[in-house]
Amino acid sequence: MNGLTSSTPSQAAIRLTVSGFLLMQIQSVMLLMSPSLDHACGTLIWILTPLAVSAFVAALIGIPEPPEHHWRQRHAR
Repeated sequence: MNGLTSSTPSQAAIRLTVSGFLLMQIQSVMLLMSPSLDHACGTLIWILTPLAVSAFVAALIGIPEPPEHHWRQRHAR
């Protein structure tokens, strides 16, 4: 997968970036709507934050894609 810093980023990198930012937006809305932060919300925020950051980092760096025909190889008989 080509990362966002390459000249032709792949669709997976763009999707990871969008999903990461959406997770950050959900977290921000939850914080703004909550008058007091209880333990359950705090736990959810601590789960969503690293997930959003890792999606953004994976989108920037780019993760390797498998070869196109790696599953189509025939077995020798």
